[in-house]
Amino acid sequence: MMLLTWIIPLVMICVWGLGIYALVLLIKALRIYIDKNS
Repeated sequence: MMLLTWIIPLVMICVWGLGIYALVLLIKALRIYIDKNS
């Protein structure tokens, strides 16, 4: 059970990290797209 209490927070942090990373990439891609069109 001790291992589970360690794994769950790590998984949560990884999911949050990936979500934020994807969001940053999406914003950068949108800015490039807008700059090219205008």
